[in-house]
Amino acid sequence: MNILTPTSRVVGAAPLFRHLADDIGLVDLINRLVSWDRDHCRISPGERLLALVLDVLLGKSPLYRFTERWATTDVAILIGAGREATDFTDDSLGRALDKLARAHPARVFSAIAAQAYLREEITLESGHWDSTSRSVTGEYAGSDTAPVHPAYGHSKDHRPDLKQILLTLFVNREGVPRFGTVESGQRSDKTLNAEMLEQWIAALEPEQLAKLLYIADSALVTGPNLERLDRQQIRFVSRCPETFGIVATVKQAAWAANRWQALGTIGQRRDAAHYWASEQTGEIAGRRYRLVVYRSSTLDRRRTQTLDREISRSRRAMERAAQDLQRQRFACVADAEAAVQRWQDAWRSGWCAADTTIAEETVHRQPGRPRKDPRPEDSCQEWRVAVTIGAVDATRRQQELERRGTFVLITTVPDHEVSTVELLREYKGQISVERHFHFVKDPLFVDALFLKKAERIEALGYVLLVACLLYSLLERRLRRTGVSIPSPSRRLLTHPTGHEVVRLLESLQVATDPQGQRHIALDPLFHPTLEAILTAVGIPDSTFTIPPVRTMTVVPEPFEEMK
Repeated sequence: MNILTPTSRVVGAAPLFRHLADDIGLVDLINRLVSWDRDHCRISPGERLLALVLDVLLGKSPLYRFTERWATTDVAILIGAGREATDFTDDSLGRALDKLARAHPARVFSAIAAQAYLREEITLESGHWDSTSRSVTGEYAGSDTAPVHPAYGHSKDHRPDLKQILLTLFVNREGVPRFGTVESGQRSDKTLNAEMLEQWIAALEPEQLAKLLYIADSALVTGPNLERLDRQQIRFVSRCPETFGIVATVKQAAWAANRWQALGTIGQRRDAAHYWASEQTGEIAGRRYRLVVYRSSTLDRRRTQTLDREISRSRRAMERAAQDLQRQRFACVADAEAAVQRWQDAWRSGWCAADTTIAEETVHRQPGRPRKDPRPEDSCQEWRVAVTIGAVDATRRQQELERRGTFVLITTVPDHEVSTVELLREYKGQISVERHFHFVKDPLFVDALFLKKAERIEALGYVLLVACLLYSLLERRLRRTGVSIPSPSRRLLTHPTGHEVVRLLESLQVATDPQGQRHIALDPLFHPTLEAILTAVGIPDSTFTIPPVRTMTVVPEPFEEMK
């Protein structure tokens, strides 16, 4: 059998991410921060971890199939000159994860992000924090002694039957991660918010803290966290939980005043919701806060379903009470009217209107057929009530939906610094951190992976966070240049995402000629797409044809983040 070795290898968009990793000095920084033997390692841990990061972004293959997958790509272009797929076995990658786990991976990631901010000239004026869970398989016996271990907890994957780890991210307004951690599966967002604040205080200068705006979900708003924010004078924006009594108070005040400020739309979609705002203030634990009540033209489906269930339960209870009333007999009309009044008072707040009528009846006291010549004592007069329950009051239901659709943002930023619409826009920017979690939610990578050590699970979590960092850097470059990306199947992409870039370039290959020179091989239909992408991200086409040269002798350099 004569089988030819292919001269072209699929690389897709991986060289773009590798170039970004080199721009921020990812490999060299990891090699400085982890302990390894430079005299006996042919492949550095930084290169191995870079390979894992690229696989997360493009391949999502389990470790034991890593070599198989990378045998079909140009490893030298993706990692460095002289590197081959056989250099990245599952044992080799596992040892790299061990090295990362022993090097305080949270500080390693923080250092990588800080260097990326420095080299990419990224600012941190406001930031969003959030967390997500990542379900994993395996027993992990004895893992409770590890700093981070899989455990049962509140599953955001809706898999309470599986152990999980938690991943947290703090990103700036453009969605670029600055801090991130991997946590044990049973930990609470309220506690993690407090720890993130402490990490801030330790890592940032007082001048930066004074200017920074911290944005998080309602898990931030607890008594201890509010006290800590006040003590450190940290400005913040969050959604005030309904468990705080002040929320009902300011909502009632907003509806009573009925002076809503029209804000228009916040999103860019055609069907984006319209918002209205009402400025309020209130006290929590003796501290005064700005509390802005917002209402939206788009009603949440879950709120609608909840209200409709409440209305259905109320109607059924009203019908049962009506049946009990109709079974009663009254000796006089005054008694019947009093019973009707009590029933109406009890159901005055019901969702359905009801009509009642009182009818007089002649009741025969003696059993059997009435006498032909009835006597007065053989019968008596009684009164009964008939109840007719009407349809649900649609106007009242709509008003209640609008009331329930309101939410309250709590902040320490005065209105002359940040308007109500800017405040809402900052809070809605929380999606910038949530979008990154689709990496760690992808079951093709983590769920197909079985690691026996909790330490490797922790290290793998930080690999996923580094993948989020590179992904966000690519999107930032794409959007800051304002270059539109032509798509063969769609119109110009004016706000391209990293996912679209990966999809458009998934068929890109690198072909090697007889002289050993590499060339880009891509269908002509995608040539304008590739040229526009390279222009937008500021990366030369030689990234796809010239392998980077890695040196094993790295001179350690001091780094402020690690001191």
